[in-house]
Amino acid sequence: MNDITRRPPERIKSLVRLIKNSGLYPQNPIVNSATTEPVIWVDGRDHLLFCSNNLLGLSNHPEVKEAAAKALDRYGLGSGGSRQMAANIDVHRALERRIAEFVGQEDAICFAAGYMANVGAIPAILKVDFIEALAKVHLGHESTLPEEASVTPGWEIFSEELNHASVVDGVRLAKAKVSKFPHKDVETLEKHLSASDRESKFILSDGVFSMDGDIAPIPQLAELANTHDSLLMIDDAHGVGMLGANGRGSLEHHGVQTSQVDLQMGTFTKAFGGVGGYVAGDREIIDFLRISARTYIFSAPLPPAIAAGVAEAIDIAEREPWRREKAMENARYFRREVQALGFDTLGSEVHIVPVLIGNELDAAEYTRLLRHRGIVAPHARYPAVALGQARIRFVMTCEHEREQIDYLLKCLGEARDTLSH
Repeated sequence: MNDITRRPPERIKSLVRLIKNSGLYPQNPIVNSATTEPVIWVDGRDHLLFCSNNLLGLSNHPEVKEAAAKALDRYGLGSGGSRQMAANIDVHRALERRIAEFVGQEDAICFAAGYMANVGAIPAILKVDFIEALAKVHLGHESTLPEEASVTPGWEIFSEELNHASVVDGVRLAKAKVSKFPHKDVETLEKHLSASDRESKFILSDGVFSMDGDIAPIPQLAELANTHDSLLMIDDAHGVGMLGANGRGSLEHHGVQTSQVDLQMGTFTKAFGGVGGYVAGDREIIDFLRISARTYIFSAPLPPAIAAGVAEAIDIAEREPWRREKAMENARYFRREVQALGFDTLGSEVHIVPVLIGNELDAAEYTRLLRHRGIVAPHARYPAVALGQARIRFVMTCEHEREQIDYLLKCLGEARDTLSH
């Protein structure tokens, strides 16, 4: 093997060694218990978990597990194919109808992961010209098969700068002109929209921002979308099940009508304790995604047992509002007390409470010191956040008790004292 073919692997190995030796390589513990509980078993002892997405404690709920077990017994482990082939199973459609009803949209399309929902749906929407040309060939109106364009003419995407990585990657795959606008800066967005010469416009924003824990100005986004005849899609992965009088998400929190937002994306991983993602909206737009979203067409769907369990979890979340209320109260308490210790929680408004550290190496040391005290709370650093903006991202669930949060606060103060000496 010559040097040319060996060099890239050697460079990769050398880089990994450098990152590990510097203390920047993620130290993810091997967990020997369910990671959906506030107390987990790591390295032979109990640890408090403050980064779980099992926000409402539904992953291990007896009724959820029973629904999943019954579906597992009936349908087996996997789906046996894609939805376009043999695996369009009744539990998949039942879940799609249930989540659409819950968020107040006509229909929904489910994906095997939330990431797949965004990277599938965003570029799919911009393929309308290609799909239209393809339909004409199938109908005999045209004789030449169209080619997918290397770029998507006629479209401009307006994307919030702190959107989730799955939105960012979906935008990249869309191959359209992109204008980013600063975090929650609707004035700059309006300027971009007014200056655009594109026929079709597409505004994309998270509903709740995953690293800052603040909420998007959806009423203003909806107003701008209407004024500029733009499509609007909200990624509500961290809002659905948690925000609003009935837990229906960021739109309900703001009092925005679902008719004002064309597409609502969300996941089943957070509030509903499962896995998977969805996009909800007008029935015909959802039907279009079924024939254009590649991550739907060319991938196996959710296992039937997961689909059945998630549907049950939605029912429980809807009838037991105390779960989201307690999670939010835990977050309010922790936010208030950690601020009293002098820590910066940025603009946190929800169950996600970041504690800004700044320097990446310092953040890694905080994580290590907390772990030494029996707390699992990884830090977020670039590229998840900007350089110099590393933070510990704490997540409060309905299953955390006040004594556990108080212990976390004590350990954070001790870690800061250790690092300041």
